[in-house]
Amino acid sequence: MNRGICLYSAFSVLTGTLLALQFQWGAVVLAVLLLSLFLRKTTSTILFLCLLFLLISFLNTTIQDKKQKTVLSSQPEPVDLQIVIRDIPTIDGNSFVTLAQIKNEKVLMRYYFSSEEEKQEFQQVKPGFVCEVKGQLTEPKPNKNPNLFHYKNYLAHRGVYWILEVQAFGGCVNQNKWKHALIHLRFDGLKKIEREFPSSTVGVTQALLFGETGMITEDTMKAFRELGVVHLLAISGLHVGLIFAVLYYCLLRIGVTKESVTWIGIVFLLCYIVLTGASPSVMRASSMLIVILISRKVASKLRTIDSLSVVFVMLVLYDPYTVFNVGFQLSFMVSFSLVVSSAVILNTSSSIAQLMRVTLVAQLSSLPIVIYHFYEFSLMGFLTNLLYVPLFSVIVLPLTIIVYILSVEWMILLHKHLMDGIQWVSTFIASFPLSTIVTGKPSFLLLIGYLIAIYLAFVWFEKRKYMLSGLFLLFYAAFHLLLNTYHPHGEIVFMDVGQGDATLIKLPYNRGTYLIDTGGEVQFPKEEWEERKNRFSVGEDIVVPVLKSKGITSVDALILTHGDLDHIGGSEAVLEEMKVKEILMSPNSEEKGEMRKIMKIARQKRIPVKEAHYPYRWAGDNDGLHIVSPQDEEYEGNNDSIVLYGEIGSLKWLFTGDLEEQGEKELIRNFDLPIDVLKVGHHGSNTSTTEEFLVETNPSVAVISAGETNRFGHPHPEVMERLKRRGITIYSTGENGAITYRFWDKKGTFSAHLP
Repeated sequence: MNRGICLYSAFSVLTGTLLALQFQWGAVVLAVLLLSLFLRKTTSTILFLCLLFLLISFLNTTIQDKKQKTVLSSQPEPVDLQIVIRDIPTIDGNSFVTLAQIKNEKVLMRYYFSSEEEKQEFQQVKPGFVCEVKGQLTEPKPNKNPNLFHYKNYLAHRGVYWILEVQAFGGCVNQNKWKHALIHLRFDGLKKIEREFPSSTVGVTQALLFGETGMITEDTMKAFRELGVVHLLAISGLHVGLIFAVLYYCLLRIGVTKESVTWIGIVFLLCYIVLTGASPSVMRASSMLIVILISRKVASKLRTIDSLSVVFVMLVLYDPYTVFNVGFQLSFMVSFSLVVSSAVILNTSSSIAQLMRVTLVAQLSSLPIVIYHFYEFSLMGFLTNLLYVPLFSVIVLPLTIIVYILSVEWMILLHKHLMDGIQWVSTFIASFPLSTIVTGKPSFLLLIGYLIAIYLAFVWFEKRKYMLSGLFLLFYAAFHLLLNTYHPHGEIVFMDVGQGDATLIKLPYNRGTYLIDTGGEVQFPKEEWEERKNRFSVGEDIVVPVLKSKGITSVDALILTHGDLDHIGGSEAVLEEMKVKEILMSPNSEEKGEMRKIMKIARQKRIPVKEAHYPYRWAGDNDGLHIVSPQDEEYEGNNDSIVLYGEIGSLKWLFTGDLEEQGEKELIRNFDLPIDVLKVGHHGSNTSTTEEFLVETNPSVAVISAGETNRFGHPHPEVMERLKRRGITIYSTGENGAITYRFWDKKGTFSAHLP
C-alpha cells in the first residue's frame, strides 16, 4: 500500500465534513491538507484520492444534514402516544429519563414519579418495552448563556429534536427482540452493580466496566477532572487492549487455534462496543483492533496509523456529527499524536521514561480541546497520570473485573476501601491551590495558535531541543493568560440565571471585576427517594462556568444586594471556585438563613465582609461605581437592596437589585440620577419601575432579569407597557438569554445571546 494514502484520506474526509458543517474550521483543515500535499510532493494517486474523499464526505454530510429534520409536531395539550424505549433509562431521584421512539423518530422522554413504589416498578423497564403514555412534545431549550454547553445542539447531533414530557403511563409491554440482547446484558450488569456494590463505589464501577458515568458523584468527577485523570473514568483504548490481550492469551492457553481466536476476538470486540455503550474511545480502540485483525487475513499488515485512519473514515462517513463529540475529538487527537510520536517514545529502554513521554504527549495533544470545552487545564495532570494510569491499569481495573465476576463479600469490601481511598486522595490533591489553571475559552485565532505551538514543540522535542519546545509553549500560554487578564475590552454581562439576578462587570486592563448577585433556585423539601445525586445548581452550572469561560479566577467584590435566595443562592459555588477579595452585603441582611450560611463560609475563608450603605466607600468608587442605597442600617427586604450607580463604557448605569416603589421614591428624592441603562428592579414586578421613577431617571435601555415562564408572571405587562410607551429599548433574559454590553474606550454595543 502506498504510504500515506490512509492518513491523507482521513484528513480529506475531515476536511469535507467540516466544510459542510463548520466552514471556518473546514477551511483551516483544508489549508493544512493542501500545504502538506505541496510540501511532500505527493503522487497523483494520493491527490486523486484526497479529492475523491473530500467530495464524498462533503456530499455525504450535506445529504445527511438535509435529512436531519423532524416529522413530529407539538400539540397544545397532552395527547395519548405509543412509544418504544430505545435506551437504558436513567433513574435519578424522582426522575425517569430515556431515549424513546415515536413514529420512527427518536425523542428524549422525561417522567417524574409520584411515589417510591412507582419508582421501584420502573426499575425493570428496559430497551424494547412498548409503552402507552400521555404526554406533550416540547422543543429542547437552547443555551442562553455565553460559552456554556448547548444541549439543544447536542440532542440535534444525535437526531433528537423533541422532549416528551410524560404526565401519565398507561402501561408497558415487553416486546424485546434479539437485537436487544446485548443491551439487556448491559442493563442487567448495571443493575447487578447497583444491587451488590456499596453506593460509594457504584458510579466508578459502572464507569470502568460498562462505560456508564451517570452514577458518579459530582465531587468525584470534579476531583478527577481537576487532576487531569477523568479519562480513567471512561473505558479507554488501554482498557480495551488489556481485556482483549487477556482474552487472546487465555484462548490460546486452552488450545484454541490462532485462526479461531482471531474470529472470536472480532466477535467479542463487536459485542464489547455495545456492552460498554459505544463510547468514542471504545469505538475507536475496538474498531482499530478489528481492522488490524482483518487486514492480516485479507491483505498485508496495516500500520497502526493506517488502521486509525481507516476507522476515522468509517466513523465520520457513518455519522458526520460525531466530529462535534468531545470524547471523539480527544480520543483521536491523543491517539494520532501518540502514534506519530511512537518513534520518540520508544527511543529509550526505560519503561519509566516511556511512560513519562506517553503522558507528556497525551497531555499536550489534548490541551487545545480541553481548554476549548472546559476552560481550564490541570497543572498536576502530568504527575497524576504517571501515578493513576499504572494504578488503574494494573490494580483497579483487574480487581474490579474479578470482584464483579466473583461477587465475594470480602472482595467487595476490599474493593470499596481501595476506591474510597482513591477518591479521598483525589479530592485531597485537587484541593491544593493552583491544581488547575483557568484559561478561559480561547478564540478561534488563539486556538489555531495553540495547535501550531504544540506542533512546533513536538518537532523540537523530536530533535532533542527540549528547552526550546518547553519555553515556547510556556511563552504562548503566558501570552494567552495575559491577554485574558489585561484585555483592552470591558463588558457587563447580565447572565440568564432563571428567576434571579447575576450581573458581571469586567473592566478593561484588569481594573476591576465585580459580581452583583449570583442567582439561586428555591429548593422545596423532598423525601429521600426523590433526591437526585447531582442536583442542578445555578452557581455551579451557570455562574461559575460563565466566569471561568472568560478566564476569570478572581472577583474584586461580590455584591449581595439583599438576602433573597434568587440573588444569593449561587454564592457558595462562587466562594468555593473563585478568589473573592471582599463581600458587600446590605446592612443586617444576615438575618436571612441563606445569608448566614454564606457569611460562615466567608469567615472560614477569611474573606472580608462589609455592610454597605450610602455613603459607604468601596473599591468600585475608583471606577466610578457608587453605592446610593440603602441609606440606613435597618434591613427591610427588597427596598434595602444595595443599589449601584456609575458610568461605565460611556454609559450611565443603575443596578437596582429588587428595589420597589418605596425605595425608588427615596432614591429620586435624594439624588439626581439621569441614566442610560436601567437594570429593572425586582425582575419587572409591578411593585417596581413606577412612572415617576422612569420620568426622573429617563433611561434609554432597560434590562430585565427574569425566568422564562416564571410562576410570578415577571415581567409584569404594565411594567412592559410603561417602558414601551417611553420608547425604551428592552432586553429580557427570559426572552433574549444573557445580555452583554461590550465596550472599548468610549464605544460599546449591546448584544443578546438569543437575538
